[in-house]
Amino acid sequence: MNRTFFHRAALFALLTALSPLLIVGCASQPDPRERTDPGATDFVVERLQIQGVEAVSERELRNGLATRESPRIRTKFGRLPLIGAEPRYFNRFAWMQDRERIISFYQQHGYFNVAFDDISITEDPDRKTVRISLTIDEGEPTRVSQINLRGLIPGETPPADELLADLPLDEGDIFVQQHYQRSRNTIANRLRDAGFAYASVSGRVFVDPDGHTADISFFVEPGPLARFGPVYVFGNDEISEASIRRALRFEEGDPYSPQALQQAQEDVFGLGVFGMVTVLPAHEARDAAVETRRDQRRMEEILDEYDLPGDDTDSDRPDPGVQTPRGGDEPAQSISEILAGAQHEAEVRGRLDPEVPIIIRVQEATGYNLRVGTGVAVESTRQDVRGLVNWSSRNFAAGLPGELRRIDHNTAVGYAWAPGLIGPGDVRNRGVILSSQLEFQQPQLLREPHTRLRIRAGVDRDVTEGFTVWNPSLRLSVDRSLWNYFVVGMSYNIAFFRYSDVAEGLDATGTELGLDFRDRFLLEILEPSVAFDTRDDILDPSRGTRIELSLQQAGRYVFGGEFDFLRPVLSAEQYYGIRHGMVLALRSRLGAVYDVRRETGIPIQSRLYSGGTGSMRSFGRDRLSPFTADDDPVPIGGLTQFEASVEPRFRLARDFLDIGDVWGAIFLDSATVLGSQFLFDTAPNEHGTVGPGDLQSTLLYGAGIGAWWNTPVGPVRLDVARNLTDLSDDPRFERDAVQNLLQRYNFYLSIGHSF
Repeated sequence: MNRTFFHRAALFALLTALSPLLIVGCASQPDPRERTDPGATDFVVERLQIQGVEAVSERELRNGLATRESPRIRTKFGRLPLIGAEPRYFNRFAWMQDRERIISFYQQHGYFNVAFDDISITEDPDRKTVRISLTIDEGEPTRVSQINLRGLIPGETPPADELLADLPLDEGDIFVQQHYQRSRNTIANRLRDAGFAYASVSGRVFVDPDGHTADISFFVEPGPLARFGPVYVFGNDEISEASIRRALRFEEGDPYSPQALQQAQEDVFGLGVFGMVTVLPAHEARDAAVETRRDQRRMEEILDEYDLPGDDTDSDRPDPGVQTPRGGDEPAQSISEILAGAQHEAEVRGRLDPEVPIIIRVQEATGYNLRVGTGVAVESTRQDVRGLVNWSSRNFAAGLPGELRRIDHNTAVGYAWAPGLIGPGDVRNRGVILSSQLEFQQPQLLREPHTRLRIRAGVDRDVTEGFTVWNPSLRLSVDRSLWNYFVVGMSYNIAFFRYSDVAEGLDATGTELGLDFRDRFLLEILEPSVAFDTRDDILDPSRGTRIELSLQQAGRYVFGGEFDFLRPVLSAEQYYGIRHGMVLALRSRLGAVYDVRRETGIPIQSRLYSGGTGSMRSFGRDRLSPFTADDDPVPIGGLTQFEASVEPRFRLARDFLDIGDVWGAIFLDSATVLGSQFLFDTAPNEHGTVGPGDLQSTLLYGAGIGAWWNTPVGPVRLDVARNLTDLSDDPRFERDAVQNLLQRYNFYLSIGHSF
C-alpha cells in the first residue's frame, strides 16, 4: 500500500470523527431565511414582558403562548442534551393568535372584561432581536350568582342538596371554567356512585360581563337504577378466564357500583401477571382498542345486543357551555330548549337495560424481566454503594397445573462503611454487604380467590458499627384480603444469625439490658398480622390511611428456636390531599418487646431502635437507643418505642427536565426508645415498666426539610434534619462517649420516601 492510501485513510477517519460535531454545529444554527411559516421573521425574541398579571398564574399564562423568549446562552450549545436549545424567532401571526389566547385564558379563569392597556414591539435590525412589552387590564372577576339542578327524579335519584354539596364551584366563587367542568363531572360521578350507571350531566352558563355574574344550570339524565350484568374478558392468552373471574368480588345481579369496578381492576392487576388491566361498563369501553379482529367483532356484538349509548364522559361530551351575550343579544339556547333536549335524552336513557355488561380488558405482561443497576445510600452514620441485579418470571411454570405463579430474585452486592467515611469519628467497621432474596408467590391458593402464598428465601450480610452479621433466612406466609381494604396474614420465619467484628461492649459478659450477647443463634418466629389500607398509591400516596398491627412470637416450633419473646408493633400512616400539589403526611408507631424466658433474653436484632430515614431523621440509623456502657459504645436497642412524624409536602416543579415532578417538604419528628417494658410486667423482666406518661416525658424532637425528584426508578430524596432537644440533660446520652456519637445535624440521600 502506498503513502497516498494512508493519507486518505487518515483524512477519512478524521472527518468521520468530526462529523457528529459538524452536524450538531450546523443543526444548532438553523438559517432563519429557510423558514417558510406564515408570519415568520429572522428576529430572535430577546424579551417578552407581561405586566399587570395578578389574578392568574403568569407561568401558566406564558406556557400557553407560542411566542416565548429565546433561551439566550443555551442556543450556543445547539442540540446538546439538557443544556442545548434552539433560538426562538418572532412570528407575527403567532403573536396575533397569542393575544387571543391571553383573552381566552383570562375568560376561562372568570375575567371576561380583560383588555390590553398597552402593547409595544421594538425591533433591532442590527442585532436581529425583538422586544415585546404587554400591559394587561384584568378587570373585575365574574362570580357565580346561582346554581340550579334540573332533571332529578324525586324518590329515586339522590336529592339536590347532596349532589350540589361541596362542589369545586359554589355560589359566590369566581367562575373558573375548569371548576365548572369538574363540578359537572362530580355530579355525574355521584349519580353513578348511587347506582345510575348511565347517568349523564350537561350544563349551561349564562355570563353577564357587565354585571360580573354567572348563572349555572345543570341538567341531569340519570337513566335506570342499574345492576351488574354479564362479564366479558378480552386480551387473555396464557392466563385462563376462570382465574380472572375468581378475582372479582361482585356477581351478576349485584347493585351497580363504580367502587366495585375499581376494586376489581386492582384485584385483577394484583394477580401480578398483567401489564395493563381495565374494568369498565361496556358503554364506556366501546372505544377501547382490542388486539384482534375477532375481539373487535365480539365487542361490536355486545354493544349491538344491549343497544348501549356512546362513551360520552362528561368532560368531553357536547355541552351548551358558556354563553356571554353582549349588547342585548339573546342566548343561543333558551332554558326551555335545553330542557326539552334533556327530557328527550333522559327518556332514551330510561329505556336502557338496567343490567350493565362489564368489559375486562387485560394485557399479559412479559414473561421474564431483567433489571441491572447501581445504588448508593448516604447517611451521616453509614454509607454504602451497591450493584443491583433483579429478575422476575410471571406465570412461572405455566405448563404445570395451576397458574399465576411468580418468582422474583433481587440481589444487591456492595461495600459499606459504618459509622461512615463522613460520620463522627473513625470508621469502626467496613466490609462487603450482600442481600439476595428469592421469592415465590402463588395467588388464588387452592383456588380461593383472595388468598396468596409467599415463600421467601434469602441471605444477607450487613455491616454496622457494632458488628458484621451473616443471616440466611426463610419465610413462609399466607395472607388473605377481606372486603376491600383489610388484609390478614400469618407467617413462619426461621433465621440463623452469625456475628463477627463484634464491638467490645457487646462481647462483654453483660449489657445494660442484663442480657448476654450471643455471636450465633437460631431464631424462629410466628407472626400474625392485620392491615387496613385505603391509600391511593402505595409508592407515592396523596390520600388515604394505612394501619397495621403485627405480633411476633418467638419460640421453639420446628427446628428448636433459642428465644421466647413477644413483639407487638402498631403503626399508622395518614395522607390528606389538601389541594392540588400539596399533601399532608402523618405517621406514628408504637412497639414493645416482652421477655418470656429469663434464660434466653432478647436478641439484639429483635430489639427496638429509632433513627434513620424512615424513623427519627435527626438521629443517625438506630442511634436513638440505649448504648453499651464502655468507652466505645454501640446501640443495643430498647424494649419500648414510640415515634410520630408530621410532614407537609409541596410540589415545586412539574415534569422537571421532562422526567418527573420535583417536590419539597418540611417535617417534624418525635421519638423515644426506653429500656423497660410497656405497661405489662413479666417474670424475667428486671427493668420495670413504663406507661404513656413516660413516653411523653422522654420524647425527643427533630425538624428538617426534604426534597425529592420523581424519576422512573422512584423518588430520589434528600433529607436534612436537626435535633431540637438538648441531649445533654437526657440520662440515656449523658456519657461523653455516647454524646460524641450523636450529631446535632443529620442527612439522608436515598431512593424512596421516608414513609
